[in-house]
Amino acid sequence: MSTGVLSFVKGIDLSSNDFSGDRFPNEVVAMTQATWLKLNKTQLERVPDVLSNLKNLEHLQMINNKLQNVHGELSDLPLLRSVVVRKNQIKTSGVPTDIFRMKDLTIIDFGDNLLRDVPSNLEYAKCAIVLNLRDLLQSNRSHLPRFEQQQS
Repeated sequence: MSTGVLSFVKGIDLSSNDFSGDRFPNEVVAMTQATWLKLNKTQLERVPDVLSNLKNLEHLQMINNKLQNVHGELSDLPLLRSVVVRKNQIKTSGVPTDIFRMKDLTIIDFGDNLLRDVPSNLEYAKCAIVLNLRDLLQSNRSHLPRFEQQQS
């Protein structure tokens, strides 16, 4: 793939590729203008380090992979508005506590993972319009944090 055009790419769907191990293409780092990226069904076991360089990224999907955590990488993306990491193997400890403090993040989807508890700092997700924690263990659903109404 010629990398000269990658700096002009606004979005790319790399779903259904095999990125297990260290097979993720480093050329993605050249996609400096990308605002959306789909990495569904790619066998990812961790969030690729190069994603933290995509500072214009607004929408990220990594559905149906083998992710166990998403620490650090997502909070390095200042314009991120939606993160969808449903159907992975993420445990409660694999949810970064700072993700809920991101001011532009409106869609947070950690559904169908291995969450046993409500993630820490969820009460700071005041901009969230969509919050999916589906399949949170039945016994812990009564422990959702209280959200205070913001005063204008």
